[in-house]
This record gives sequence, C-alpha cells and structure tokens, in this order.
Amino acid sequence: MVYPTGYGRFEDNTSIPCKRYTFDPAPYGGFKRDTLQVFSVKVTELTGGLQWPLNVYGMVALRDSLDHNRNVIFKCERDNCQTLTLKNPYLVLTGPVRAVVFGDPVILEVLLYVRGTTESDDIELSLLAAGLPKFCTRPENSLLIEESYRSRLSTLEFQLGHIVFSVEATISVKVISSPPDGFYGEFVAFTDGSLKCEVLLHSSGVKQLHLDGDEINLSRSVVSVESFGKLMVSVRVSDGCVTLTGTKEFKPLEKDTTTRVLNIPELCQLEITVAWSLFSYEGVCKGRC
Repeated sequence: MVYPTGYGRFEDNTSIPCKRYTFDPAPYGGFKRDTLQVFSVKVTELTGGLQWPLNVYGMVALRDSLDHNRNVIFKCERDNCQTLTLKNPYLVLTGPVRAVVFGDPVILEVLLYVRGTTESDDIELSLLAAGLPKFCTRPENSLLIEESYRSRLSTLEFQLGHIVFSVEATISVKVISSPPDGFYGEFVAFTDGSLKCEVLLHSSGVKQLHLDGDEINLSRSVVSVESFGKLMVSVRVSDGCVTLTGTKEFKPLEKDTTTRVLNIPELCQLEITVAWSLFSYEGVCKGRC
C-alpha cells in the first residue's frame, strides 16, 4: 500500500475533528457528501487452535481522502483487552472520531492480537490493509455493504453502510434527572432511510452509566445521516427493577445544533443534543501536497 506524501506520518491519527462546520461556515458553503458508516465488526471462523473466549487488543482504523490518516474505530491496549466470546464476538467500537467520507476509496487497517499469558505468547489475530472501492456511479439510495476478510487465524466480518448525500451528526446525552442509585442502559442511533441497521452508541451492560459531570460518556458519538431523512436516537434504560424505552427524532440540518428532552417516566429525564456539520472537499495537508 502506497501512503500519500504531505499528510504527516503513516501512524498519525486524523487531526480533523467532528463538528468541524457546526458553528463556523464551511469553505464555499460546504457540501453534503457520501460517507461510510460502520455498523459492526465481528470476529468469526477461528482456526489454528484458537478457542473462545479471546482477550483481544489492538486497533481498527479507516483512512479517507480528507487527510489519509487513521480514523480509529476500535482501540484497546494490552492491559485493557476486550474479551470476545462465541455468544458475543463483536468488537466494542469507539469511533470514528469524525464521519468517514466516501468520495474516493477508503483504506481499512486492522492490527488485532490475542493476549497470551506473557507478551511473548501473544498471537496475531488479524493484520490487514484493504481498500473499500467506491461505486462507479453514485447510488440513488444508501446501501448496505457486508465485507469479510480472511486471515490465517480468523475472519473479520464488517457491516458497513454507504450513506448518500449525508451530513455529519455528533450526538451527546446529558442527565437532567435520574434515580438516586443511578441507572444503566443502551443507546442506539438509526435513520428512517433505506438502511435499517442501528449504530450502537453505548451499552453499559448491567453497570451504572459513567457520567462526566452530568454528561454520559458515550462509546460512539458520530454518525452519518442522509440529509433528506431523519435521525432517531433510542434509549433503553433500567434501574434493575423496571426497563423502559424512549426515542427522539431529529431532522437533519446543515449546521448548528438540535436539542430534545426525552422523559422516561419514573426513571430519568435526558437531554439529547445533535451537532450538525457539512463537509468540505479539503482535508488537512501537513506539508507539500
């Protein structure tokens, strides 16, 4: 794989933030662009004597034409592995940090390892660099993309979405009121478009939701939304005795923010804010391009 010059080091993470043009105007007015949404990454088809459960660490990232740097969607250090099981073989995604544009081929980069008893016992689970080519002609509607990549010891299954004419949505959730002993829950985002897949924003399992002040620390916050569609943010929460759900709908904007209050009776009241942004056709060049 040839790395373009002028964009810093190969190991650099993207320096382009989310909400890039939420408040400041985009160059030339900004654009709605096709983007790549990541719904899930699954580890399957173990070989070479590997058995569940697996303690996995490493990185999965995407590189797009804005700056060709890593836009990390999964990262775990060796001393903080994720345990994958036969029942739950999905990586807990924490990105992208900004929407992934799909105007040119996107490069998928994977460096995943299985932790052993000592570091010398660690095993390479998947080492991968592969291109996701764009369609020759832009599709009229968003499309589901399912790609599998076989390595020596495993297969990675990616469920992706080609989102057309999209804007970037960055989601945040604040707690207005909650039970004295806290609560736990799951947060997902989806749209009313042709793709019915959900983006898992956060799941605390049966543990209390971790707050930064009054804001919930979502695992993921950035999604792509068709500009002509609607974004739904759905919440399922519980205090250990009762489990309730609620959903708020958002109409995409080209900039600015939208805030809705979600009241889940007898459990909590949440403030959901979506920051909207268009895209430019310019990235960040770190030298001569």
